[in-house]
Amino acid sequence: MRSDFWWGVLLIVLAALSWSTAGLFPRLVSTDMATTLFWRSVLGGLSVLLAHALAQRRAGLASLWQLTRAEVLMSVLSAAAMINFVAAFYVAPVADVVFIYGAFPIITLLLSAALLKHQVRPVDLVCSLAVIIGVVIILGGQPSLHSVAGTLMSFTATLLFALMTLGIKRYPQAQMVKVTYAGALLSGLVMAPFTSFATTSAHDMAWLWLYGVLNIGIGFGLYLLGVRKIKAMLASLICMLEIALAPLWAFLIFADQVRASSLIGGLVVLLAATANVLLQGR
Repeated sequence: MRSDFWWGVLLIVLAALSWSTAGLFPRLVSTDMATTLFWRSVLGGLSVLLAHALAQRRAGLASLWQLTRAEVLMSVLSAAAMINFVAAFYVAPVADVVFIYGAFPIITLLLSAALLKHQVRPVDLVCSLAVIIGVVIILGGQPSLHSVAGTLMSFTATLLFALMTLGIKRYPQAQMVKVTYAGALLSGLVMAPFTSFATTSAHDMAWLWLYGVLNIGIGFGLYLLGVRKIKAMLASLICMLEIALAPLWAFLIFADQVRASSLIGGLVVLLAATANVLLQGR
C-alpha cells in the first residue's frame, strides 16, 4: 500500500511536469495560433484515442465513439477550454496565464455552491475573496489591452475547466478518456479552417507532435494512473506544481521576466488556492 502511494505521488508529479510545459511550445514553433492549436489537439487526441483503443480492443472500435449526452457536453467544454488556454499564451506572458489558472480550485468551489448547492464554509469565502484580489492585481498590472485579453482568455479556460469538473461530479459514470480525445479532436476540427497546412515545416511538426503527445496524451495518462493510487485532494495539491514550474521554465529557457504585479497577484492566488485545498483535505 505504501509503495502504491508513492508511485501515485510520482505519477502525479510527472503529469504536472508535462502540463507545466504548455506555455513553452508556442514559443518554440513558428506556426500561428490556429495551426498550433490544430496540430496539438489532433495529435494529442489521437494519442489518447489510440491508447484507449488498445486498452478496450475487446469492446470493439464502435464503442470508441459511443458517447453519452454528458460526455458530449463535457467534450464541448473541454474543446473550448483548450482553445482559450493555448490561445492565451500567444497574447499574454506564461506567468500571467498560469497564475490565473491557479484560481481553478476556488472557481470550482464557487460554481459547485451555485450549481450543485454544495455548502460553502466561511474559510471558503475568505479564500475566494483572496483569489479575486489576486486576479484583480494581475489584471491591473497588464501593460496593454492585448495582455488583458490573454489573461481573460486564461480566466475563461479556467471557468470552462471548472464547469467540466462539475460535470464529472454530476455524471460520475462519464468516461473522461472519451471526453479527453473527443474534446481534443473537436478543438482541432474547429481550428481546421484557419490552419496553414502548406507552410508548416518539418521542424515545427516535430515540436507540435511533442506538444500534443506530451501535454495531452502523456500528461493525461500519467494523471489517470496516479489519481487511482492517492486521494483526489492530494492529487489536486500536487498539480499546483504546474503553476509554479511554468513561469520557471519560461524564465530559464526564454529569460521571461515576471512583473511585480503578476508575481504578487499570482502568489495571492496560489496561497489562497493551496490553503483551501489543504483545509478541505483536513
